[in-house]
Order: sequence, then structure tokens, then C-alpha cells
Amino acid sequence: MVAKEVGRRRKTKNADLPLGLYSRKVRGKLRYFYRNAAGKDTYFPEHYPLSAIKQSVVEFNEINRNSDERIKSRADKYNVRVHTIWPEIKRNLDEENEGLRQNSLATFENDSKRFIEFFGNHFTKEITLEDVNEYLSEYHAGASFNVRNRKINFLKKVFAEFTDMSYMSRNYANDKKIKKKSKNAASKTPVRISKYALMMMLDQAEPFMKTAIMLSLQTCHAVNEIVGLKYSDCHYFDKPKIYCADTDKYSDADDTTSPDLIIHGMIWISREKNKHCAASNVEIPITNAMMETIRASVEDLDETFSKDIEPSCPFIIHRKKRYHNVNYSDEFEHPWQLKSDYLSKQFSKLRDSLDIYLDIEDRKQRPGFHEIRSLAIYLHDKQAKDEKATMTRAAHSDMKMTQRYKEGHEKYKRVPPSTVTL
Repeated sequence: MVAKEVGRRRKTKNADLPLGLYSRKVRGKLRYFYRNAAGKDTYFPEHYPLSAIKQSVVEFNEINRNSDERIKSRADKYNVRVHTIWPEIKRNLDEENEGLRQNSLATFENDSKRFIEFFGNHFTKEITLEDVNEYLSEYHAGASFNVRNRKINFLKKVFAEFTDMSYMSRNYANDKKIKKKSKNAASKTPVRISKYALMMMLDQAEPFMKTAIMLSLQTCHAVNEIVGLKYSDCHYFDKPKIYCADTDKYSDADDTTSPDLIIHGMIWISREKNKHCAASNVEIPITNAMMETIRASVEDLDETFSKDIEPSCPFIIHRKKRYHNVNYSDEFEHPWQLKSDYLSKQFSKLRDSLDIYLDIEDRKQRPGFHEIRSLAIYLHDKQAKDEKATMTRAAHSDMKMTQRYKEGHEKYKRVPPSTVTL
């Protein structure tokens, strides 16, 4: 029979002390010290009461000595608490996210904060589908199918990193069902902004807002595209020209040319949302109306417009600030540059100040800046009567998307006259 090795029995004076806590006399005074698993002694200050020393040692042992965490990590070195490996996981995810637009990166950062707040103390190999459901219920209860699906995809992406590095044996986010909108569900068209409401806003808008509204209206593009437009994106002809649809060429305009047909050059726009798609880069003719907007923008800088000289602020949409020498974010190229969310908020603020759409109680349901794009697509298509040309101008790769933007602007559909006889 082989005798089992057991630990040496504690001395009577230390019997009531928690594991690792000992006492001995040092220079005639009783001192308490903690001996860790490696055998290193750490003394407590003389004035510490014994009750406080015991409590601190008990709490320390629960976490660091023979705790569930240490037992689990000894059994499986890859079964660790999420927060301990999160910095490495986050670095890998940030590398994958390089090149994403600012709004997408900001959303990812917010999702990451919620993730570590909820899963931070979970052991990686003990995360189950129930935990995934609790996370979604905690932060995204009542969210639309579209939002909920995006959050599930976020979890799939994060847990894929865990499984790739052996910290999880199964990605439970993959078990979540991506829900689709029911075919029988009524399609909810957003509240569209009317051209009369937009005219009221233009009358009261500050110069930067007038420029933004007119650029969006003339180009059919959204706030993310127009807010970053520069004067250098405008490429002018030597002389005003007129477009000939039959030959698909530009010829010189003369005194008999209608002002509505004159083209001064081209403005280049790259749509950020689908920048990898061939349809995302468009060249839009600079008409008289757009030219007036650009000239007014330059004059707002107290400068004279010239095709050959770029203004002091490179951005067409800008706002002169009172303290222009104050430090600004690294995201900005110029102190007077604006952010897309600032432009959207100022638009909503102007709308509400004019008591427009106050009958809609939920402010989020009132038409925002993005609805200018919808109105512009509708008006351009109505004027040109060429849906394909409108789709190209809006940088859509799918006709269905263009048709969706056109919906909701007409209460009644006009039909041609017709008479039947019996």
C-alpha cells in the first residue's frame, strides 16, 4: 500500500487563519504575512486589523488560489475569461475593419463596448446559445429585423475569431436564425419631404445648409457623399457647352442656347456606401443651378470665384467658425469642414424650428436630410423621364432601389385620359 502525500498540518496558532496567511514575531512584534503558491512571503502593515487582513486574504484566494477560474484554466488553457483575451481579439478585428467608413467603424466600436460589458466575465468555452439570446434581449430587444440581423452578424464575426484561436469549440451565433421580413407584411414607406417644405427651409437656412440642400437636390446624393465634396472635384470646360443626346457629345453653347441646357463642366462623386461597385463613381454635369450653388459657396468665404484658383477652404460645404484657430480633430482636413452627422442634426433642427411635420410625434419618423435624395431622384426622373439615367445619377446598381426611392411622393397616380363605349 502506497501512502498518499498530504500537506503538513498547520500550527495551532495559525489554524484559524485562511489559506496562505501566517504569523510570526519580527523584532518582538507579531506580524502577519501571506505566502503565495510560489512560496513568496508578503507582510501586511503592522496597523492593519486582523479581521481586515483575513477578509482580504479570503477574497484574494477566491480569485487567485484554487478558484474555479484557476481550476478551469489548468484543465483547458484555452478556456479563459473573455476580458483576458479581448485586446488580442479586438486587434485582429480592427485589422479586418480597415477601410470601412467612419460611421461603420463607430457602430462597430459601440457594439464592441456592449459585447465586452456583457461577455467580459464569461469563460470562452462556456458561452452557449442561451447567452447569445440573452445578449440580444439585453441590448436589442424590440429592434427591427434589419438591425437585429446586423447584430447577429457582429456576434458571428467576433466568435469566429474565438473559434479560430481555439478559445471556442463552436460559434453559437451561427445557430441564430437570420429573419426576413414577411411577404405579407405591409411595406412601410418613410415619410417623404415635400418640395414646398424644402423651399421653406431654404428661405431660412444658413449658407452652409443652403449649399448642402442644393448640392443634394442637384446631384441626387446623400449626406455622406456631398459633405466631403471639394472644389477640386469640379472639372470645368473652357467654355460653357450643351449636351447632344443623339451623338452623346458636348458642343459649344451660343446666345440662343436655353440657360437650362448649359453645362459648365463635371463634378466627380464616389459613393462611399458601395464604393467597390462599378456604379459608385459618377460624373454629373454642372448645370447653371449647380454653378450658382458653387459660386455662392465661394462667396461665403469672402472670395471671388475662379475656375483656376482653389478657395482657401477646399470643401464646398463649410461653416466659418468663430474660433478658427482652435485645435480640431485629426479626422478633419480644415477647421471649417463639417461632419455628416452634424449636417443631419442641423437639418432636423431647422425643420423643427419652422414647425414642419410636428404632427408626427416621433422625431425619428420625421423626414431627415436623407429624404432630399429621395425627392431629388423623384424630381429628376419626372423631368428626364429616363429611369435608367436617374439610376446612374444616383449611383444605384439596381433599378429596384431607384424605384423604392421614388415611392411615396405621389398620393394619387395620374393616368392618361380614356373613354369606353358600350
